[in-house]
Amino acid sequence: MQQAAVDPAVMRRAWLVLIVVSLASFQTAMSLSIIFVVYADLKESFPAASEAELSWVINSFTIVGAATLVMGGVLGERWGRRRTLMAGIAVFTLASAAAALAPGIGLLIGARALQGIGTSLSLPMGAAIVIDAFPLSRRGTGVGAWSANGAVAAAMGPSVGALLVHVGDWRWAFWLNVPFGVIALIFIGKVIEERRSEQTPEMPDRLGALMVLAGVGAMVFALVQSREWSWADPWVLAALVGGPLVLALLGWRSKRHRLPVIDPGLFRFRSFRLGNYGMLVFSIAFFGHQLVGINYLTNVWELSIIEAGLLLTPVFVFTGLLSALSGRWADRWGPARFVVAGSLMWTGGMVWQWVTLSGREDVDAWVLSVTLAGIGSGLVWGSLFAVMVADLPSDFLASGSSVAQTMMRVGNAFGVAIAVTIVGATLAAGQVGNLGTSYIMLAAGGAVTAALGLRCARQGGVPPGAVQ
Repeated sequence: MQQAAVDPAVMRRAWLVLIVVSLASFQTAMSLSIIFVVYADLKESFPAASEAELSWVINSFTIVGAATLVMGGVLGERWGRRRTLMAGIAVFTLASAAAALAPGIGLLIGARALQGIGTSLSLPMGAAIVIDAFPLSRRGTGVGAWSANGAVAAAMGPSVGALLVHVGDWRWAFWLNVPFGVIALIFIGKVIEERRSEQTPEMPDRLGALMVLAGVGAMVFALVQSREWSWADPWVLAALVGGPLVLALLGWRSKRHRLPVIDPGLFRFRSFRLGNYGMLVFSIAFFGHQLVGINYLTNVWELSIIEAGLLLTPVFVFTGLLSALSGRWADRWGPARFVVAGSLMWTGGMVWQWVTLSGREDVDAWVLSVTLAGIGSGLVWGSLFAVMVADLPSDFLASGSSVAQTMMRVGNAFGVAIAVTIVGATLAAGQVGNLGTSYIMLAAGGAVTAALGLRCARQGGVPPGAVQ
């Protein structure tokens, strides 16, 4: 199917906007993967901290981000998209400096939570600015390229993080964000035009945002503390029951609230609904693998952090390379088929790692499996975003992007929590511990995502060129 011609000047402007916004989002995307590599160094810096406590260095960022992303989208329409994007970058940059200076695990967790708030301001606006800059027939290309930027940044995270730890320590990974933030603020001020809604939107349900934070946080707390305190512990049981209950009450409240924090009306769009389910499930598998992988390489194989970082890099490299292409292919042939193909490839990579699990190094098998998984995840990420925005009207793009990012953050938190729960501190040199169970979970996430993509395709899918 041939696409309609687009004014070259419009496309040049769109690509310029994409480049500048990508520069702004580079620091946050890299942070997502760097933190998994420096996790091993954090253990050495804070030997008194338990595995559960250390996991909150990752999860405080993702959970706070999940609870505040929708608010960030609304604030952007009230304050102006450029202003909000710049505010988010400034907050993230300052929080990064605070994390680098943190003397203890508690302050580090707090700084990471503040980073999550900064990301909530910048990410929805960055996505909305990019999507709005591209014409309708090229929106999948723009979304795919924007996703690819994040994937490339994430691809650099393991190797860059490992190098920084090798020459310094984990604090250097946070200092790295400071110059990126300053440069991004300069270019955004010069290139991006201010835009806000003609009518000032009201703030959504503030209690609803707190309920997201409480519900997801309680469930993650129950998971990560269950190994240390046991499932029978009263606090673990209360969190395990209370978390889902709070989220169920949120769903009930959202259907009745005039301005819900997550608009149930968005889920009446079939592609958006299926895409978000896929985003949640695949995020659990993808981010769970990062923690499982770094533990496997450093604890079982006893590799150095820099060696482990290099061996984790292929999955992010191929994710980055394929994300941009999958966005273009989604424009031409529809994204659902690529969600299915990519998810099955991811599942194959995880099954391969499961079958070849061993206390002895097998670098060839590892590289081949993460390459297959990386190619698969590259197809999935770009195509999932294309699926989600396919049938959303322009007025819903900012809030829809926020919900999608919320699903990714929730999946990130659950993936890390489940990995900590299953693996815990059971690994030792030459001993694979509970890694086999972890890989069953990682492979199952890909299989479920494939099923969701197949359902979308069988119900008509997203037709080529329909990404609006």
